[in-house]
Formats: sequence, C-alpha cells, structure tokens
Amino acid sequence: MSQLAPAWTPHDLEATALNKFLVSTKKFHGGETAADLQRWSVEKPEEFWGALWDFLSVIGEKGARVLQESALPDSHFFPDAQVSYLENLLHPKTSVTLVSESDLTNKGSELTHAELKENIAKMLGVFREAGVVEGDRVVSILPIGFEVLSFLLAGFGVGATVAGASPEFGDSAIIARFSQLEPKVLVATTEYEWNGKVFDRRETIERVLAEIPSITHLVVVGNPKEVNAPSGVTVSAWRELSTEEPITITRRSFDHPAYVLFTSGTTGVPKGLIHRSGGVLLKHLLEQKLHCDIRPGDRVSFYTTTGWMMWNWEISILATGAELVLFDGSPSFPDVLRLFHFAKEQRLTHLGLSARLLDVIKESGRSIKEVGVMPNLRTIMVTGSPLSASTAQWVSDQFDGNIFLAPFSGGTDIAGSFTGPNPLLPYFPGEMQGPLLGMDVDVFDEEGRSLGVDQMGELVCKQPFPSVPLGIWGDRDRARFTATYFHTWPGVWVHGDLTSKTEHGGIIIHGRSDATLNISGVRIGTSEIYSALDGISAITGALAVAQPWDGDQRIVLFLISKETSADFTAEVKTVIRKRTSPRHVPGAIFYVSDLPRTFNGKLAEIAVADVAHGRPVRNLASLANPESLREIEKYLITS
Repeated sequence: MSQLAPAWTPHDLEATALNKFLVSTKKFHGGETAADLQRWSVEKPEEFWGALWDFLSVIGEKGARVLQESALPDSHFFPDAQVSYLENLLHPKTSVTLVSESDLTNKGSELTHAELKENIAKMLGVFREAGVVEGDRVVSILPIGFEVLSFLLAGFGVGATVAGASPEFGDSAIIARFSQLEPKVLVATTEYEWNGKVFDRRETIERVLAEIPSITHLVVVGNPKEVNAPSGVTVSAWRELSTEEPITITRRSFDHPAYVLFTSGTTGVPKGLIHRSGGVLLKHLLEQKLHCDIRPGDRVSFYTTTGWMMWNWEISILATGAELVLFDGSPSFPDVLRLFHFAKEQRLTHLGLSARLLDVIKESGRSIKEVGVMPNLRTIMVTGSPLSASTAQWVSDQFDGNIFLAPFSGGTDIAGSFTGPNPLLPYFPGEMQGPLLGMDVDVFDEEGRSLGVDQMGELVCKQPFPSVPLGIWGDRDRARFTATYFHTWPGVWVHGDLTSKTEHGGIIIHGRSDATLNISGVRIGTSEIYSALDGISAITGALAVAQPWDGDQRIVLFLISKETSADFTAEVKTVIRKRTSPRHVPGAIFYVSDLPRTFNGKLAEIAVADVAHGRPVRNLASLANPESLREIEKYLITS
C-alpha cells in the first residue's frame, strides 16, 4: 500500500466545470462526490452521455436516441444526431498563436479567427479543383503550424477523411500509411526545423507522389519549383493560394469518419483507425473541459508533433473557448527548459508535454524555478508514457505544490484516454486519479476476473464509449479490429496495458502488457524496474526486456549511463532488489549509447523484445532511431 502523501489537493472546487456538472446532474445519480458521478456515468450510459451533450453545449441536432446497441464493438451513440466538427471548432471566435523553435523570444505570431477562416476557404478551393467530395481522403506531411490546422479544418468542412504524417517520418513509413487510403490531395512541406537544424524533405514528397498515383493535387509549403512532380499532378504553392470556396457548414452523422490515425500493428502494415467526428468531439470536450478544467479564455498548449494523436486532441481545444497556442520544433532547443520559457512568455494556463521530457529535465539537474514565476500556469498535462512517482513529486516541488499535475493514458486507438486527472480529487504521485467519466475501466486477471488493489493485470473497458473507432481501414469484415481489441473477452476492450488499482481509487500503468516480463511464471511490469532506478543520477535512460535463457527467461536491462563500472552495475542490481524484489533483478546489464524510440518518444520495448527472441522486428519504420537496435542486437546475440 502506498504511503505517499498527495502532491496536490483540490481548491476552488465550485469554479470547476466538473463540479458544476456533478451538481447539475444530481437528479440522475443523487450523489455528492466524484465517485457517485463516475458510478452513474458507467451504470447509466444513456443518461450520462445525453446529459453531457447538453452540459457541454455541443452544437448540432442531438436526436431522440443516445445509444443504439449497447455491446462493444457494435454500439452507436446518437444514431439520429447531425453534427459538424468544423462548426463546433469555429464557433468560439478565438485566435491561434504559433511559436517556432527559432523564435527564442517565444513571442510567436497570431492567426486571427478571420484569418483562419480565410485559410480554410483557400484550402476548400483546392479541394473543389481536385474534385474532393464527402468520403474522399486528403493527407498532409506538415509540422505543427497554421497550414496543417487550416488543412484539417477544411477537410472536416468538405466531409473528407483526413490523415497526416509528421515530416520527420521516413519515406517508407509515410507511404505504408498513405497508400492504403488512396488520397486525392497532398499538402506537404519542403523542409522542417528541429534542434537548430533544417531538414530537406523534397525527395520524400517526390517519392510519395511516385508511389501513390491517386494523388492528383499537391500543395507545397515552400517553393513548389523545387519539387519534381509527375505529369498530371497539379502543383500549387500554399502562399499563393487565392481561390476561395465559401465555408458551408454541413452537419453529418455522428459517426461520420473525420480522420484516420495510424498505429503500429503487431504484424503487417500500420493499422489505420477510423475515427468518428462526433465521437472524438464529445470525448475530447469531456477530457478537456471537465477533467483538465480548461475554461473559456484560458491559454492552452500541448506539445506534440503532427504524427502523434495529441495533435488531433489539441485541435479540439478550439471548441472549448480557450485560446490555442502551438509550438513547432524541438521541446528542448536551445535547452531542456524551453517549453517552460514558452509557457511563461505565452501566459499559458495549461501546458501539456510528455513524461519523458519531465524525466530529462529532472535528470539534467536543472530547475524549472530558473524560468521564474509563471502566475498563469495552473495545470501541467502529461502523457506519452507513465509519469513516475519521483518525477511527479519533483515537478510538484518545483511549483511548491500549487500546480495541478494531470497525467492521462489512452492512445491513438481511441483518440483519447481511459484514465486520467480529476480536479475534484487529491493527486498522488505515480498514479492517475482514476477512470475518466463514461469509461468503465477495470483490471482483469488472465481468467477475466476483476482484480483488487495492487494486483497487476490487463486494462480493460467493459462498456461502450463514443470514440470507439469505426474500425481499421481496409478491414472490411472487421476481423483485424476484433482480433486486436476483442480477442480475449468478447464485448470487452483489451487495451494492452499492464495496470493496477490503488488504495486511493487511482490507476497505475506499468507498461505495455505485450512487453511484460514473465520470469518463472511471475509477471513483472517494466515500469517497476524503471521506477526503482529513479534517483540514480548517472542513469539517463533504461529499457528492460525478457530474453529466453537456459530453458526459462532472464531480464536484460539496457542503460544509458555516465557510470559503467562493475561496481556501479552491482549497485544498480542492489537498488533494484531493495526497491522491488529479487525477481526484478536483471540477469544482465548492458550499457548503450542510445535506446530505440518511436516518433512519439515512447520506448520501443517490443522492438527490442523481438530482437531478444530472434524475431523480425515489427514495424521498423515506426522507429525514430532504428540504428540503435544494431548496438543492442550485438549484446543480445553475443552474450
């Protein structure tokens, strides 16, 4: 049982939207607490989601029914509704600010609401010329910026299905994704900025055009004369677009496909998950307005790239009435405190970033206090990987316990989260405060039984929710979709996270269950090992996998460390044994110069597990630094 004290306790509860929702729905649940609200939200989903639509003031025609078919994965919310994602995003007349990596003043540039609409109208003109109609696909290779935002919103307006890739993605990764969709229009940049360097992407654009003949129109952010497009492809420069198509708001079904988000599959091509426009809108507004307490007039930024689902989450901030502030480039250029300097200058109320970046800042020995007072900042949102207890406590101490730490966990699969923050409850380091409203989250053992406190098992969701994807692109009989999420227990979403409940009603994510270490029949979460290493300042990176060994399996731990001596190795093993158990102690520790990560910054544990088991590495194209596997492979093969 945890002995940790809360790092933050609620205050000014009456001002939070979540408390107002609790009070306004008392006629349904009759309760007084966050637990009463959560219980009602999963026991009476029709009442809950219907009341939520009204409370959030979703623009559109709600229809008479809230839920059609109550079993996963065949449920449909608001089957009679008519809603426009674009209309909801444009309704609050807020501006958008963009700060680029090279702008060290962090002052940025502003796009007014009127200018955003003008950009959308110009993009709609391109779509009209390309013959894009409802149901067609349009794609982009763009960094964070006004262009990609305008492109997305124009796609929503015309009823196209939109997909994007971040410009740092490799050619094969982009082609593997986009070729499935047979898009008509590509909007792409000729270069992007990262860590003080500019990278040329002209060859990538040319290869994508050569490999995907369905693309008939290219819009270039940069100089279009520098791109050799195949004959028959109409090429335009973003800065020279002039033809405008009037913005017409068309309300479509709640399940109309807004965009496709790609996630790596265990085998085969990347999975293209098809997301419902109404479903993601309602889910995002729930998470942003209620759980993150984003209010009209707030200034909000979540650091992301366009290849991470947090970009799609971030654009929904437009519908909250808050001002959207974007950052393009490396979050640690020119130093690891960059995003906090950015937050201070932009007077952010909410800053979102990855747990890994917070780890890096802590490990660097720098202090966020160096940035100075940030009187506007009240919430730090965190995702991407589990936020360890030690890093969470460190961040809280940096703000003298006055910052609401809001870690959440979900994924590309649902374009949102299962578990996360709750501004009505204390925050305990290392935990998330519990399931989000409407998410019937549980932890199952291998027999499908609900586990108690401090018992690790599979994170599952037992009831439907609006952002369950329509399916996987090209998976007409839904066989791949079912096999991915519903293969273990019919009607129960299995997310693939190794999870446990806490005595506070919270949730801890211990890592991906498909990367779980099974040593002599005992399941061990990799995050337990990583947490044990917290506080060893010499270590700046760690990755653990199980390797077949002498008829069983052993734990192999790869470390990035300033210390590599035999004495230090023995010290690491002693620390792990004391803080966890003898079963957690690695059979071998190797020191490497880098660890493989995805483009989103997540440790690629499964890729290393493939190497350890002598399997082909799955979805190698999803790794940002695949060359790091070569060094790891040498140790695994020769040791």
